[in-house]
Amino acid sequence: MGGQASTGAVPRVESFEMDLALAMRKRRMHRAFESRPVAENDLRKLLWAASRAPTARAGVRQLLVTSRPDLIRLAREACPGFINNAETIVLVFSDLDLAEELLGIRGRELVSRIDSGAAAAYLSLAAPALGLGLCITTSWSESAVREIFGLPPQCRPEVLIGVGYPSPTPSPSVRAFPPVVHDSVYGYAWDAG
Repeated sequence: MGGQASTGAVPRVESFEMDLALAMRKRRMHRAFESRPVAENDLRKLLWAASRAPTARAGVRQLLVTSRPDLIRLAREACPGFINNAETIVLVFSDLDLAEELLGIRGRELVSRIDSGAAAAYLSLAAPALGLGLCITTSWSESAVREIFGLPPQCRPEVLIGVGYPSPTPSPSVRAFPPVVHDSVYGYAWDAG
């Protein structure tokens, strides 16, 4: 995915399909990946999926992708939660100045995070259809990530994701937890009948 300094839209990709319920069942976080780069066509499809996530305004949520070993090594060293051997990183970040300009302070502080979370969810659902695995990093330093990837001050890193082809012997899956659902008001259990 080249190194030119430009911002561009994700190019059109060939379609790929997966039943949504199947994608939800197959979705999981991986820590062990094969030691081979992600094919550019698979990466394009994954980024296309992220671009299909709902967003309040175009341009607020942005993506950065890298397979540069030096940057990935730095991310591992600076981010205690980046505990995987993925050879590609996708960083979802927000342009806070644009968010505030288009959506006000609420857009800057909240909507940008919601939009980024939606992109991460779409990435998580698309990955199994492409034979890819993801590992969303939950412990990292915003300032370190900003420095490593050269983000300007108005850009806030939101979600740091390792991407690769899952190892044939993946890390054990974590069981899904049922949601806590309230009926109409807090404290009354919802009964699905």
